[in-house]
Amino acid sequence: MNIFILTIHNPNISLGPTVRLQGFLNSEEFQNLNIYMLPFRRDKRFIKFNTIKNLIKSLYYIIKNRKKIDLIHVVTPPSYTAPIAKFAKKFLKIPYIVDIGDPYAENMAELHNYSKNSLRFKILKKLDNSLYKKADHLVLSSDGLTKYLPKNISKNVPQTTILTGICSEKDISIQENYKHPINKRCLFLGQYGPLQNFEYILEVFNVAIKKDKEITLDVIGVGDNKNCKNKNIKFFGLIPQEQIPAKIKEYSCGIVSLKLSPNLDYAVPTKLLNYLSFGLPVFGTGGESSRKLIKNNKTGYISTKYDVEKDAEILIELLNDSKKLEDLSKNAINFAKKHLTFESAGRQLLEIYKSLP
Repeated sequence: MNIFILTIHNPNISLGPTVRLQGFLNSEEFQNLNIYMLPFRRDKRFIKFNTIKNLIKSLYYIIKNRKKIDLIHVVTPPSYTAPIAKFAKKFLKIPYIVDIGDPYAENMAELHNYSKNSLRFKILKKLDNSLYKKADHLVLSSDGLTKYLPKNISKNVPQTTILTGICSEKDISIQENYKHPINKRCLFLGQYGPLQNFEYILEVFNVAIKKDKEITLDVIGVGDNKNCKNKNIKFFGLIPQEQIPAKIKEYSCGIVSLKLSPNLDYAVPTKLLNYLSFGLPVFGTGGESSRKLIKNNKTGYISTKYDVEKDAEILIELLNDSKKLEDLSKNAINFAKKHLTFESAGRQLLEIYKSLP
């Protein structure tokens, strides 16, 4: 079986859906499949020219190899990939599934602060829905995403599946015997910007550090840090994906940050799942989906209301309670074993591939 991955996400710098997907594809279950994805430059910048160039290359490859490709696995956002996927299905008779990491139209409205009644939002939403309605299967990274699908989607798409795999069974078994240091060092991993409302997390840490000088925050990712003057908060930029597992082991708590908005209630950030897969307790802000996951599995604390003083106190208490950190870490590993392995998700994805005509 020949699968083409249609994506604009650069796996060299992203923790998002393409990296997650690549983990599935690298598992043993996929060794007998032929998987092709265009190579990406190891470039830390998001360059529109390179994105357009890769999409043109993708279209050319699909047309050239139309008799060989059995299935296209589309990674959102739809505004980039929808025209190519729909063209391939309509004119080349190649089926496609869609891997949905976020509701793109709502995310862009939140990021750029424009109304859902605006022409821009309506165009993006129409592209979203048109891609989903023509798909042969939908793969969602969170069950909270179901409410963003078109209401009549079941009439057009046979099935949707929730896949949350983020690490291998082997990696989790290694983590079971590892104890994170109780050192009050916190890690934020990935992108930080308007959608993350990272300024709020910095406020919480500034207050916490004033009360406990041993608390530190290391930020490994990309974003705007020009307003941060605190010496206990350090910014390191991006690191290669292969270095992340060793880096996570240096910390006692993983930080997530998300703008508190009904539009983002669906979100379970990839970094959050990454932390859990390494047994790292979680602290930060997020929507209902993240809060429920963390609370129900007792793996940390997610705030859904802005209260700097309260959140700072909770952070201090957490970092000073070694027994609680150890318990949260064990709970995180147990959750990862049940729900976050590439092998389990990969087997489900393989069944989806095989079920399509």
